[in-house]
Amino acid sequence: MLNHFLDDRSLDVLPQAGDKTFVVEGVDDPLYLALLSMISIEVRKKVSSRGSLVITRSMGGYVGGGLKGFILRSGIINWLKSIQLSRVYHRPVGKVGSQSSSFIYSLADLYDFYKAYKLWRNLQGSEDISKLVIDDILVGDLVIDTYLRFRPSPFFEVKDKFVLRILWQVYRDIRKVTNFFFKNQPSFYLSSLTTYVEHGIPVRCALKIGMPVYLVSSGLVFGKKLSSDDYFHTPNTEGYRSGFEALKSKEAKLQMAEEKLKFRLSGGIDDATNYMRKSAYASNDEILPDVDGAIIIFLHDFYDSPHVYNEFIFPDFWSWITFTINELIKSERPFWIKPHPNQISLSDEAYQLLFRKYPNLNTLSPSITNSQLVNGGIICGVTAYGTVAHELAYMGVPSICCAKHPHNSFDFCRTAKDINEYQSFLQSPDVRTLSKNDMQYQALAFYYMHNFSESADTLALKKQFNNWFIEVHNMESASLLEELTKFEELSAYKNFIEVLVRELTNTQ
Repeated sequence: MLNHFLDDRSLDVLPQAGDKTFVVEGVDDPLYLALLSMISIEVRKKVSSRGSLVITRSMGGYVGGGLKGFILRSGIINWLKSIQLSRVYHRPVGKVGSQSSSFIYSLADLYDFYKAYKLWRNLQGSEDISKLVIDDILVGDLVIDTYLRFRPSPFFEVKDKFVLRILWQVYRDIRKVTNFFFKNQPSFYLSSLTTYVEHGIPVRCALKIGMPVYLVSSGLVFGKKLSSDDYFHTPNTEGYRSGFEALKSKEAKLQMAEEKLKFRLSGGIDDATNYMRKSAYASNDEILPDVDGAIIIFLHDFYDSPHVYNEFIFPDFWSWITFTINELIKSERPFWIKPHPNQISLSDEAYQLLFRKYPNLNTLSPSITNSQLVNGGIICGVTAYGTVAHELAYMGVPSICCAKHPHNSFDFCRTAKDINEYQSFLQSPDVRTLSKNDMQYQALAFYYMHNFSESADTLALKKQFNNWFIEVHNMESASLLEELTKFEELSAYKNFIEVLVRELTNTQ
């Protein structure tokens, strides 16, 4: 039904007309497929133009290893899947311009393998390749995240031949996508996400040659224009603090933020956390152990992308948690581990591995709320870059982070720039950089800027996107089409279409 819906919308669009060109990422996720197709249709209605697809389906064809994984990631399977995608996207967008996988490997592909193998051999013994650069493009973080997610593994192992497979794909994608971009000189590239090799390589290739790149990843960053300094599908929050201080009626805004945040802390799932299947503050019957004077380490999903924020000082969450545990054991300070409340099922295996390594770990039930922990007397929270930092700050508890997290412009969280600084922070966990009142003020300022500072039109789009993102995989086809129509009617959506039109017509 979705195909018919998009085909009907495409009927009054001239096929492959005009000299203006743009490129769209070809993905099979129903939400992004629908969005990218709808946007392409609207743009082509307004400007006589030719759309093209970049299909980078490769490593994400299967999660796992073994013979099954090898087959489902093979060139022929991905090539067949690419044919299916090209048929779906043909009417709304246009023809395939570049695709990662092919039925037959060319001499260029084989040379790419040679380069990948040589590089892989040289990398043996490296603990962190996140800063690895190929052809002047940063790819190391993408390689690590791809390995963690699709291998899958809670920690990165450079000696694994799966890393060689990823590096080979990186070389091939850079060559193919760059050649296509240079040859066609599109006006912009439109992508769903920027993480993993599949999404990240074409985004960074486009940015390298100065091509405008836009995202439709989430309600938080819908329509975000990327740059060589900010190529993440997470929001840029650097101006939050100065932006809030420049606002009028700050007290009223703080009051509104407090009402909303209290709702979250009472167990509700607000607009900012509706991606979670379960609230971290849901009521429970769990008995709180003695955490008075303790440090709480808030675990992340080991298989999630650790590099969705910049400047993460560890290669993966496993090395982060083991380093943290080792340092706290040496300091003889009491600490507890709290699992992520929305971890995937694979995380159970990672936790068992962690507990075998540290059999005496104090572990909390994920159902215990952070409010309970604060009332129990904890002195600090440790997270790589989690939203728990501003929640703790509102309740008067400091935190320690080690990446460029959303709260970076505020002072309620100490953020380590390197391993030595992180180590020193762990040795002094009860240090407060602000008074309790100032922590609460900054936490509410962050919460307001992150969730309510944009225009009413943008907030409406964010809410619609978030609701759609949660429900799209459970919707009946008719309901999905109804939600698509609602999205098209939003003013912020229409404004984004005009931005892309201006890129095509070179008018700003």
